[in-house]
Amino acid sequence: MNFFGTDGIRGTYGSTLKDSTAFLLGKSLALLGDCPIVVIARDTRLSGDNLFTALAQGVYSGGGNVINLGILPTNSVGHFVRKMGGDYGVMITASHNPPCDNGLKVFDRYGVKLCESKQLVVSRMMDSLVNERAEVNKIYEPVFYDIENIYCDDMLKNVDVKLPFIKIALDCCYGASYRVAPLIFSKAGANVTAFCNQNIGAKVNVDCGATHTEYLLNKLKQGDYQLGFAFDGDADRLAVFEGAELVPNNRIFYAFAKYLHEKGKLLSNTVCGTVLTNGGVEHALNKLGIKLVRSSVGDTNVFNKMVEESLNFGGEESGHYLLCDYATSSDALVNALFVSKIYAEKGSLLKYTAECCDKPCATANIPITRANQRLTTNQSLTATVSRITALYPNCRVVLRKSGTENTVRAYLEGEQANEAMSAVVATFAQNLLPTDED
Repeated sequence: MNFFGTDGIRGTYGSTLKDSTAFLLGKSLALLGDCPIVVIARDTRLSGDNLFTALAQGVYSGGGNVINLGILPTNSVGHFVRKMGGDYGVMITASHNPPCDNGLKVFDRYGVKLCESKQLVVSRMMDSLVNERAEVNKIYEPVFYDIENIYCDDMLKNVDVKLPFIKIALDCCYGASYRVAPLIFSKAGANVTAFCNQNIGAKVNVDCGATHTEYLLNKLKQGDYQLGFAFDGDADRLAVFEGAELVPNNRIFYAFAKYLHEKGKLLSNTVCGTVLTNGGVEHALNKLGIKLVRSSVGDTNVFNKMVEESLNFGGEESGHYLLCDYATSSDALVNALFVSKIYAEKGSLLKYTAECCDKPCATANIPITRANQRLTTNQSLTATVSRITALYPNCRVVLRKSGTENTVRAYLEGEQANEAMSAVVATFAQNLLPTDED
């Protein structure tokens, strides 16, 4: 059994994710090492404390030791695994998902999320222990002293940014960034106003944060802010505003690439996007002499492709950006600091990225049912893509099964995207395999 999904182990707490799962993970990591050190952080979700206790007890029962980072962003785990010489790291979070969910993102000693082969090794160990009964009792593991200031100082040293008098609004979405985000921007010299910056796990991602940008937009309209940043639950996803205007994620991706290119810091003059990166971005990059390579969806896939191609920047349209000179996973705080650095040096982000325009596109989430399930195999999805592409040769078609929901995600790009999407939806509604075509 493989316990891991697209990004770690995730589920609804008490149902598809239980304390026993965290205990099994902790013990498995401990047994796979020699008295290993496991570095653990979490977001603010109400279930996080129980999962931490179970995870730590699992580590201890397997002969390992725990370093508690407390409430910090996901990338802090990878950072401190390396800095402290840990063997593994675990972030307890369900990222942008609702408060009822939680999850376990696992890092290796290099501060990198476990690859598929390592996930399989850990899953097999967990499976071998699954019948073991464990009594999970409350333990006290103090948070590492002054860890928030250490993290802020490390990240500011990495990015090297000064933001005197820049007025910035932050939406911390009651998540992992609720204390550290205002602190890091204040240390950078900015004039900071923070919203949703309390430890209220029942509100994490609820009508706020990077996936609900209307909240911050309303706040920006009421004040005179130069920049606005919204984070998600574990602060790996970022939404950016200039004044009260949302800057599209594709243009933030382009801004990073353009700036690094101008500074001579973009390795191989190449960046990594995904199959969902809009062709308009690729066109604008190419005009600068920058090549775009594509990976499958997921920041782990982006990172692996970057390693394969020896690249130092990549990202996703969802708001995940990997600046690998500074972090081994997407860190919305580092990314926001870098955006601020570009703004401080170049001025308006909207003007700086004006030449980057998306091609027309359409997206849809198609529920998987018993009737259309046969269309969702890799072979059938590939055949359906070929069929739709034959009908609409100027469209780029991406069909993929979701790693977190029982849906097929469809992305179509081109002048006939909407018309082609209707054909895709009809294909699944009618349970029409390409071999059924007249």
